[in-house]
Amino acid sequence: MKYKSIGNYIRPSFWVFLLIAALLWYGDKLGDRYTTEILLPVEVQNDFSSRLWIERPRNELACRVEGFGSRLMAYKMRMGERVAIPMSQLTLVPVSGSDRRFRIDRASLTGALAAGVKELRIHEILDTALVIDVSPVEARRMPVRSRVEVGTARQYMLVGGVRLDPDSVEVRGPKALLDTMQAVYTRAKRYEEQKTSVAGRIELEQTEGLLLSDRQAAYRAEVVPFTQHTLELPVRVENIPAGMMATIVPSRVRVVVNVPLRDYERIREERLHACVDYTAVRGEQSGKCAVRIDSLPVGTEVVRVEPQFVEPFFTRR
Repeated sequence: MKYKSIGNYIRPSFWVFLLIAALLWYGDKLGDRYTTEILLPVEVQNDFSSRLWIERPRNELACRVEGFGSRLMAYKMRMGERVAIPMSQLTLVPVSGSDRRFRIDRASLTGALAAGVKELRIHEILDTALVIDVSPVEARRMPVRSRVEVGTARQYMLVGGVRLDPDSVEVRGPKALLDTMQAVYTRAKRYEEQKTSVAGRIELEQTEGLLLSDRQAAYRAEVVPFTQHTLELPVRVENIPAGMMATIVPSRVRVVVNVPLRDYERIREERLHACVDYTAVRGEQSGKCAVRIDSLPVGTEVVRVEPQFVEPFFTRR
């Protein structure tokens, strides 16, 4: 007599319904509340008011907690959300023999965890060595530099560049990290074929480990139509000592400028000056000096100066 396995007597639909029943039972149990031990991922956030800076802000704390089974299971599987704790909420006690190690007061940490993770009830923190390493904090004022690029359409020009507000921010963080910075930059943004002025707000690039007093800056860039204009200007010498005379070769230069249409009437030869500085000329071994154009209206751009260099000769009267 042949014996058949039990699987031959049970229809596949039985196994399907059994699996569904098990899942429903398990799902119902996940809705109950339990008390268990978990590793709670935390991040201590350095804030602008703190005098100390935590060096390794991320960690895990062994805790006994109470909560719904679904949330506890998420933390058991290392899928739970990291709890953010402002450093200002913690009470730190110096560790003897070190000026950079501090012990976290357990009561203040428990309160901060309770405020940061609403779906769990913290019964007890099981870790015994609640110690953090910190660095002294410095604050420095740094300029904000624009990475907003404005490409203009033909016969349009950018006047005065991109202006930012604020043009500087306070940066707070460890001295070693601050020493590597010269400025704070905006995020990159690009305009093409622009015929009108642009304005808006843009995020500042955040360096990990540093805090900024402002996270955004307002920017404005003025775009106007322009025309090109050519002038013939005499060259003069500035800061020449009394009793000295100058002969400049050549005595006049040709200057090509891009000028906003609104300022075209202000571009006159008698209002502009082509200059060289006596002290700069004396310091040049060749005797030649670059020509500088003064008294240009705001926004006017010098395209070229021909010739760019002149040679002054000095004699006494």
